[in-house]
Amino acid sequence: MKNKITVKSIICLILFLGGLIYGLLNLKLIGHRPPVIFITLGLAVIGLAVLFFISIKNGNERYFKKVVMVAVILLAAYGITEMVCNEKYQEQVAAMQDWNVDLNSVADGVYTGESDVGYIKAVVEVEVKDHKLVRVDLLKHVNEHGGPAEIIVENMVEEQTVDVDAVSSATNSSKVIKTAVKNALLQGIK
Repeated sequence: MKNKITVKSIICLILFLGGLIYGLLNLKLIGHRPPVIFITLGLAVIGLAVLFFISIKNGNERYFKKVVMVAVILLAAYGITEMVCNEKYQEQVAAMQDWNVDLNSVADGVYTGESDVGYIKAVVEVEVKDHKLVRVDLLKHVNEHGGPAEIIVENMVEEQTVDVDAVSSATNSSKVIKTAVKNALLQGIK
């Protein structure tokens, strides 16, 4: 029964191809998600490929249950990794609440700050002169759907505060950007 393709080997192939397609669709998220997620997914897809070819080579009837069991374990490991990273991300964003910085205590200068919660990262450069925000430049903003939040840096200069309203369609990105600006300003406190 060696090298014979059966329904069970086709199921193995479908599992492998499904994991591969899912992985390829998520490649656009590299840089937006913690690397451990992609490492786990990559191992799952590679593991499924190896198991598929072993099952074909050695007679899939004998190895089918092992292949399916290992496939389920690998994909479960990926799912658990994704859930843990997402939970940590949500906790970090929820903790971002206080953006009050007394500009009267910030010395003139140009300061760089960043905030990184795994899925979203912001790097900013802030210029302060005469205790006023002169400019806030968003140097880097890694996000999935948070692009609309980038407008808040202009709002900060207009309103002369870090604690501006978040953009409703990009609340988490708004929080990360505000935290990056706050971190920059804290460097200039006398």
